[in-house]
Amino acid sequence: MPVYNCRASLGRALESVYEQSLGRSAGAGAIEIIAVDDGSTDGSGEELDRMAAARLGLTVVHQPNSGGPGAPRNTGIDRASGEYVFFLDADDHLAPEALERMCAMADANGTDVVVGQYVGVGRQAPVFPRDLPRTTVAETPLLYNTLSPLKLFRRSLLERLGLRFVENLFSHEDMLFTAQAYFGADGISVVASYDCYYWIDREDGTSSLQQGGAPAEQYFPAISEVMSFLAGRVEPGPLRDRLMLRHFRHEIATRFGARYRELPEEEQALTRVGARRLVDAWYTPGVETGLWPRSRLVMHCLRYRLDDVLAEIVATDPDGPPPPTVVEKDKAFQAFPRFRDPATALPDHLYDITDRIGTENRLTEVSWTPSGLRVIGRAALSGVTERQETTLLLRRRGEPSAERRLPARALPPDRFRADIDLVADETLDDGAWDLYVEMRVQELTVVRQLRPADDLEPPERRLVRGGRAAVPARRGQGLELRVTAAQPGVVMTLESADWAADGVLRITGHVPSALPSGHPVEASAELLRRQDGTVVPAKARASCVPEALNLTAEFDLRGCDPGRWTPWVRFTVDGVTIRVRPPAPPSPPRPGPAGRLRQATPYRTERGGLSVKITPARAAQAARRFARRLRG
Repeated sequence: MPVYNCRASLGRALESVYEQSLGRSAGAGAIEIIAVDDGSTDGSGEELDRMAAARLGLTVVHQPNSGGPGAPRNTGIDRASGEYVFFLDADDHLAPEALERMCAMADANGTDVVVGQYVGVGRQAPVFPRDLPRTTVAETPLLYNTLSPLKLFRRSLLERLGLRFVENLFSHEDMLFTAQAYFGADGISVVASYDCYYWIDREDGTSSLQQGGAPAEQYFPAISEVMSFLAGRVEPGPLRDRLMLRHFRHEIATRFGARYRELPEEEQALTRVGARRLVDAWYTPGVETGLWPRSRLVMHCLRYRLDDVLAEIVATDPDGPPPPTVVEKDKAFQAFPRFRDPATALPDHLYDITDRIGTENRLTEVSWTPSGLRVIGRAALSGVTERQETTLLLRRRGEPSAERRLPARALPPDRFRADIDLVADETLDDGAWDLYVEMRVQELTVVRQLRPADDLEPPERRLVRGGRAAVPARRGQGLELRVTAAQPGVVMTLESADWAADGVLRITGHVPSALPSGHPVEASAELLRRQDGTVVPAKARASCVPEALNLTAEFDLRGCDPGRWTPWVRFTVDGVTIRVRPPAPPSPPRPGPAGRLRQATPYRTERGGLSVKITPARAAQAARRFARRLRG
């Protein structure tokens, strides 16, 4: 751990190592901590000495300030004796199981480098989608996006390759080290399923990168060495372009941000000269394709020495709102300075964003209407002020050719409303239909999956034509409309349950539906005796009204034998019969007579259904008890 003027975070960083599960599972001596104080002036060195006196396993080394973290890291490597070496910055900290999981991954797969999942705090950090037991940079180019040394290295790898950090460099001293380790390693592992490393930006803005990094005279030769090493290990082609893109995006384009405008004129000139050399050596059409217009324009101006145009490009804020988007037929351009300026004649492709135009896409409301499902949301091509056409697309999962296009009505500003008609004769086939939105300006068409707002709750399922059910639901980051057979999930909503007359139980309720009013429906009902399956028919009627299928059933209990009876209601829609069990109300009806010498008691089952228990009436029970006593 290199330490320079970070006393406030030392305790957290070291405590995260002391709390490692590896130290508990493999013994206290499994972890050796080497903290190298690189001439701190804020008391960090004295704080390290105090901690070392109180805890075993911490070795503190003091040395004069070297001007960067490379020299103290090298001191640590020279003193390390473990099988593995991990580099921890004093601003950051580890998750409790980080070292155990990474060492286990290396042990199991024989790999020389293990990358643990990063968590950025106040900064962006690379994120890996899944664990990779064994890979290479060629197989997983995403690895090259992180050239920091905040990883686990097999110490034999460092000694075999003689790897050490560039010294006396304020920033980016680690890139060549990590690149050489990647390409010289016998396999690389990734632990993505566990957040291992908390990568923290200093709140006071004093880190090397927050201060702008090393000066141009030191910075660009260091970056050139890394890019030259990469070019020597990877043949020209798509893979080299993919890896070189990382350097043009993060090490070159970033030097021409807001901080560039604050540099003295001499440092600006040195920056242009240093960056131009890298552009002349390694910038290719394949790299250019991966950059956004602002960065493309910077590289173009550097290559062709258009310093006056470069000044205008640099004056745009890379972190601010992008310039307007201009659409011409099926192309989109970001109108950065000098776009279509005949005096400069910069090529259009520098400004082209057709394949990566941004969108504002959010589903804010989903609700049922008498005829189907209504969706309301926001959909717009970013930066485009022209009028656009919006279309809702339903695509059946697994069948790309199965698509329904529904016109959307514009709701200013940049909102739309679309209705999925489930009443029309032509209904959606069974299956899962994902919702997309198509945005069109002139001949430019962009399709994106609709993303529900975080607080959006899809409505309940509804009965539709053909005796099926339509169920809107979240799926991943999108919304699906699933159309299925209705029976498994149809639920009757109870409105009332009471006695219509002595021994006649009347139940009214409804099933949510998207059937048109007056749609033909037939109904029947029955009582089922649970002991032996005896069935007693009952009366029922049904009718379709807006957004509901109303049901009424009357169960005559007067002819039913003692026992437990379950009421069921059936209704038939478009030739499909669906059987539902009425739910019990919170307070079931009071007991009532069920014919001569019998009593009916409605009750709620454990699963919330309505049942009726029929027993002999109390007077009859008393008479029978008296008769038994007389016989006795």
